Amino acid sequence: MHGPISPPSPLGAAYRTISGSIIGGTPMMLRDSKFSARKTRGVTLVELLIGLIIISIGMTIAIPSFNGMVERNRVATQVNEMLLSINLARSEAGRTGSRVHIQAAQSADDADEFGAGWCIVTGNPGDCDSNVLRVFPALVGEATLNLIDDDGADSIEFSSTGGMRDDSSVSIDLCYPGQQGRRIFISPIGRSKSHSPTDLDQNKRPCSCTDPQPEGCS
Repeated sequence: MHGPISPPSPLGAAYRTISGSIIGGTPMMLRDSKFSARKTRGVTLVELLIGLIIISIGMTIAIPSFNGMVERNRVATQVNEMLLSINLARSEAGRTGSRVHIQAAQSADDADEFGAGWCIVTGNPGDCDSNVLRVFPALVGEATLNLIDDDGADSIEFSSTGGMRDDSSVSIDLCYPGQQGRRIFISPIGRSKSHSPTDLDQNKRPCSCTDPQPEGCS
């Protein structure tokens, strides 16, 4: 008869496991070091050059689009500034029952009366030195703000009722090279609106803008 079988020693099992992993194959530490080396391998010079080429192509496409977006936003902002001026002048004329002018700060250029800035004044002083309600700065960039069919005038007059002088309409063109211009049309009763180059009414298209010039303008 055999005597009782003693359980295997934990120490012996641990030794056989360790010795088997070393003698029977590649040591665990060596395999781990090779795996770690593969994981931390850097990019090659070819991969780096390809990445730089992709980035440069993306920037070549994106930068002109971004610049165009900035210029379009600038045009919209400047149009809104003039619309604000018109509404403020009209409101002040009706409130006080007196004449109010949108006066050009410098009127040396007949094709860009308001490009150097303008102000809102009570009465008709002819300049921005007295009776000033608010001053607006010069346009930014290459924009121009032209008073159409002005007969040499450098201001827009609102009557005591908030309408236009002599019950006539007024047009102002804002132009920016390479961008679609806008025409601000002021009706005889003083209401103003901005119109695009594709407006159905050709008389409300910014025809004084030449880069580009709207269709239907001669």
